[in-house]
Amino acid sequence: MLGDLFYEATGRITSKRVLDLERLEIESSYFVEGKMREIEVVEIGTFTNISTATRGVFFVQGKDIVTVKGSDEIATVKAQGISKLRGTSKVICGSNFYSSSPTGKLAFLNNLVGVHEALVDSDGNLIYKVWEWK
Repeated sequence: MLGDLFYEATGRITSKRVLDLERLEIESSYFVEGKMREIEVVEIGTFTNISTATRGVFFVQGKDIVTVKGSDEIATVKAQGISKLRGTSKVICGSNFYSSSPTGKLAFLNNLVGVHEALVDSDGNLIYKVWEWK
């Protein structure tokens, strides 16, 4: 069951590189800032788009680090999903698997599963939202 929206962030794609021409595999890195349950956070991550048999649809897998702003507290994220073109933008939907320390501001993330949606425009601007999966 889809739970509450607990994370909203904005940022941008910071780099891209081609990993494989045969499979059409592209790696993108990004930086976003936002609020996770009213906690100000910064997230950096890298995701890989791998072409599927359907034109314009990619399998996506990523790894991210979330830090509390002004702190050294971190959580890690492993994500996977699908990306599709929507006009001149790309929409990425999928799941996040969080891991964190059992104490601290991000302790609620430990073993949490989230459902995400990211919208990336043609300039690389990113809007990112995550809901808890219960």
